[in-house]
Amino acid sequence: MEKHTIGERVEALRAWMRDKGLAAYIIPTMDPHDSEYLPAHWQTRQWITGFTGSAGTAIVSLDEAVLWTDSRYWLQAEQQLADTPFVLRRDGVDESIRDWLGAHVEGRVGYLPVVMPDVLLREYTDGLHVQGFDEDPFNSLWKDRPALPLSLIERMSDALAGETAASKLERIRQWIENRGKVDILLRELSEIAWTLNLRADDIPCNPFFISFLRLRAKGGGVLYVHEEQVSPDVRDYLASLHIDIEPYEKAPALRFSHSPVAEMRAAKNPTEQEGFLQAHLRDGVAMVRLLRRLDEADLSTWTELRVDRELTALRAEQPGFRGLSFETIAGYGANGAIVHYEPTPETDTPLQPRGLLLLDSGGHYDCGTTDITRTIPLGPLNDEEKRAFTLVLKGHLQLLYAVFPAGTTGIQLDALARLALWREGFDYGHGTGHGVGHRLGVHEGPVQFRKNCRPDTTHPLVLGQTITVEPGLYMKDKFGVRHENTALVVPAFQSGFGDFWRLESLTRCPYDLRAIVAELLTAEERQWLNAYHAQVCRDLLPLLSDPADQAWLAKATRAI
Repeated sequence: MEKHTIGERVEALRAWMRDKGLAAYIIPTMDPHDSEYLPAHWQTRQWITGFTGSAGTAIVSLDEAVLWTDSRYWLQAEQQLADTPFVLRRDGVDESIRDWLGAHVEGRVGYLPVVMPDVLLREYTDGLHVQGFDEDPFNSLWKDRPALPLSLIERMSDALAGETAASKLERIRQWIENRGKVDILLRELSEIAWTLNLRADDIPCNPFFISFLRLRAKGGGVLYVHEEQVSPDVRDYLASLHIDIEPYEKAPALRFSHSPVAEMRAAKNPTEQEGFLQAHLRDGVAMVRLLRRLDEADLSTWTELRVDRELTALRAEQPGFRGLSFETIAGYGANGAIVHYEPTPETDTPLQPRGLLLLDSGGHYDCGTTDITRTIPLGPLNDEEKRAFTLVLKGHLQLLYAVFPAGTTGIQLDALARLALWREGFDYGHGTGHGVGHRLGVHEGPVQFRKNCRPDTTHPLVLGQTITVEPGLYMKDKFGVRHENTALVVPAFQSGFGDFWRLESLTRCPYDLRAIVAELLTAEERQWLNAYHAQVCRDLLPLLSDPADQAWLAKATRAI
């Protein structure tokens, strides 16, 4: 995206603001459904700033332009905002949006109400003079603004979902009955897809359809959706659930009461748990085949984007593959230090036979969703790279084999993954883990592993929950390291002090032994690693048809 174009867009927005009598305008990374991944139609913050990260808030005043984003994207934002009117502000370090507005803006502050949740508005503008406009300025300013997507909605079979939509709706109705008999409006697309056992392709890397679902206290409800997306079969299916269909534009603007869906779906049923395992076995086959190719390749013909293409093609050969669960992060060398770096044709970096490649990727399968990160040595490593690789691995293993009492929260466990790094004076800015949806969003609440106290760290883990474990270390202008497995919360044992739980890895893929400083591992860490590698070999070997892949896996999972 040309830098001068960003300046022209900012000036066009300022002209619109002057016409409306506004001193500033807030542009969050939001759609009307509080989505993490936005359809192109709602990517207005990216359009106005040129910054492509998945999180951030832009503010344009009559004489300044500022973008706030979190630590995952600071390096990326520095690069993409260079030579534009926008100045970077770092969340949690620089002045807050509220403080900046109070100090830099005199006059009315505008925003689009449908993309500004009340809690966010209060955080940004408490005590300031703000005014929401139902008119969306980008409808006129963004000349070729993409239309809302209209993919065909399909049913997810009960055999794969493990629970009928009728059963889920009854559970929600009982929840409503117990809390005052008030209708609720589901806004989050993942909650609607889960509740109705329906999927589509409206959102990149997320099998959702753009809609609202109003559930009545007395039963049944209304799905507000673009009717072109509803086939006769799905229409009949919804009718059997007593769900009426109304146009998307007729959805009530009111934000109804709290939804119980996030808590209900957190504990995966036995069918979903088995589906997750099968998805990770298929994913493991694709990963092993890619790792062997990288190990044996002439890297002079490889780039970051080729890694993405090759891995996507290998996943596509697996049964039931339905697409990527997020855009692949393939960062070689210094690019690996950009936490959520995604290669583009402009940044695509050739690989070399040395250093580290950070590869964070995942897929949707008909039976489940995967999310895995492996940091891959492409040749000789220096001592700093090996030590970083091993310290991150130690924290990763400490959390994966931890045992903890029932009721433990994400903020209580997060430190286990950081202790080895803290002892050396290192840390990382992102969370250590997030929930994973069952052929839904790869990021799913309500639980996270995170060191700072937020609502999603105070929820206790529940049995059957799927959650990632992904500590990292990022050395600016040098390299990045991250190890990630998706895990299942399972019982460990009972004692006189109650029930104790643990994490069981679903991911099946080796860690590269050549990058490990074995002397830094404790006996317990080494034992876990060897047992895990033996399981990976045992489970994947029968699924690999090529003897060369089998031989590579046997060597990659040898005991240390």
